[in-house]
Amino acid sequence: MLHDHKRKAHAEFSDWAHTYDAHWLNRFLFEPSHTLLLKEFKDLPPGTALDIGCGTGKLAGRMAARGWRVVGLDLCESMLHQARFKLNGHRDSVRLTVGDSEHLPFRSHSFDVVTCSNSFHHYPHQLAVVREMFRILKPGGRLLLLDGWPDQFIGRIVYDVIIARVEGGVVWHRESQDLRAMFRTAGFQDIAQKRTYSLFPILMTRGVVPAQPLE
Repeated sequence: MLHDHKRKAHAEFSDWAHTYDAHWLNRFLFEPSHTLLLKEFKDLPPGTALDIGCGTGKLAGRMAARGWRVVGLDLCESMLHQARFKLNGHRDSVRLTVGDSEHLPFRSHSFDVVTCSNSFHHYPHQLAVVREMFRILKPGGRLLLLDGWPDQFIGRIVYDVIIARVEGGVVWHRESQDLRAMFRTAGFQDIAQKRTYSLFPILMTRGVVPAQPLE
């Protein structure tokens, strides 16, 4: 059943890829999400980043423009096909690859930062994904995970009703305390959360890999 959810999501986003960037979600959800996330890069020296669920590559391109070397990973080949046209000017700094967030095709301790923006709710094994994110981060590396904030009534209506209907299929928007628990279980420290309100309530959760291995 869980694999069936992935197949349905793959088919949905394959059909959506050609018109994805023109959708109203980009203006009212994705743009403010990226703005919130990119503020976290202000004091970080450029390094290597993995953008999971990169879609058509908009966030990956913005990170590359800040001097980062970026790998964009997505389950949907059609999304990456669109990204290749958009990222033509960043060919030397952005690499795109097809992959499953539950089984990341990278060595442990490979990245300084992992980002995941507005795709986490599609992952059926969410704790497994967070553990994989932890595995591939270097000591001291950061995970910046951004998704809808369903804690309050308006958030539940927006994400569990409106967005679920727009995106189709089964989705798992998690409350802030559930995300903090996943991060702790995976091994992250210095866990912090920020919220912003555009048309939709948005939550970013940040976790840091310990600089030294835990005893």
